[in-house]
This record gives sequence, C-alpha cells and structure tokens, in this order.
Amino acid sequence: MKLVNINSNDLSIIFWKKILDNSFSKKKIIEKEFFEKIDSLESLRSQSSYNTGSVSSTTAWLLFSLTLFFKPKVIFEIGSFIGKSTFSMSLAADLYLNEHKCEVYCCDESNEIKFPNLSKTKINQFHKKTSFEMLKEINEFEKVDFVHLDGRLNSDDYDLLKSYLTDDTIFILDDFEGGEKGVINFINLLNNKLISRNTHCLIYPIKDDTKYNFDLKENSTSAVILPLKNLRISAQ
Repeated sequence: MKLVNINSNDLSIIFWKKILDNSFSKKKIIEKEFFEKIDSLESLRSQSSYNTGSVSSTTAWLLFSLTLFFKPKVIFEIGSFIGKSTFSMSLAADLYLNEHKCEVYCCDESNEIKFPNLSKTKINQFHKKTSFEMLKEINEFEKVDFVHLDGRLNSDDYDLLKSYLTDDTIFILDDFEGGEKGVINFINLLNNKLISRNTHCLIYPIKDDTKYNFDLKENSTSAVILPLKNLRISAQ
C-alpha cells in the first residue's frame, strides 16, 4: 500500500493552527492590554548600550500562544534585549499560575536593562552575561521546558546546555531564514547532538495564510523544534 507522506511543511501548517486555535478565545479579551504592555517596552531602548531589533507583534503573540499551549515550568531565553519576547512568554505563564508556577531565566550579553514589573511570573535577568555565564550560574539540577534562542549559541554552550534538557524540551528559534542565526543554531544543535532528526521535528515559521486567518499582520521568522513524542494522531 502507498504511504501518506506528511513533511515538515504540512506539519507546520497544522501545528500553528492548533497553537493559535487554543489562544484564540483569549485574544479578543486580553490583546489590547497584552500589546500595550509589550509596546511599552520600547521605552527601554534608551537604557541600551547596544540597540538592536526586537520581535514583531506576530512573533510576540506566537510566543504567548506557545507558552499558553505547552505551559512550561522553566524557560531559558538567550538574547532578551528590551524584553518583548520575555514578557510575551511570562504574560502567558501568568494565566496558568493556579496550575503551576513558571520561572524565566534570560541573558543579554550587551545590555544591562532592568525590566519593569509587568507580570507575576518570576524573571531572572543576567545582565551583560553570555549564555555560557548564565548557564554556569543556574542550579545544575534545574530542568528546562522551553529554550528561546534570540541569540547565537557559542561553541562552549552545548555541553552545559545539554545538562538542563529533557526529552520534552522545546526549542524556539528566532530568525529562521536564509543564513541567519536561527538556521545556524538549528544546524549546531543537530551537530552537537542536543536534538536529533529521529526524535525531533522542525516546525517552520508560520505561513501567511495561517497568519492572516488569525488577524496577525506582521512577519515572523520563529521556528520550533518539537520532540516527536509531543505529537499524536488522534481520533478527534
């Protein structure tokens, strides 16, 4: 019998629809307050030593939606800058505090920007610290559910980061296009055996059709590395 082949492009369309369907009921209720908080972080640029880009409104909502769907307890973020991506995830974590707490660890090698108190979720900032320096300072018994990479991993990070991962750890890669850092991080995660094509699948950035169906207008280049054990073919 001929097999039905489902590739990463097919799976990516289904994945983002499921993630956004789950957060859709919240969007009309909280989106005004959510984006007001996210947009307010632009004022922190004046504190920066190194001023760079930040995530789009679409990426912010995707990070919120991913966090709300998977409900991680521990998040690592490399490259926090003014905190738009950090708070996109922590504000989602606020919504499931009654189930369990979430804690965020984030670093910015170039800046020392103190985040305002916009969420109930605990955010641990590592100012002017490399990812390696942050990982060395965190309790070695901490296990991470989400790794958001908005910066490029360095060669000395991989062995240390591996000690924090579980079979359920999900990676989110910013700038997954062309030869940008997201693609480079993906290749290096494979080469350093933090992920495997036998145990993980790549979810490509959201397609325009899906994005517009959920009233998301800006571009997003965020990809997801999902453990295959998190996928299931269901009857409904």
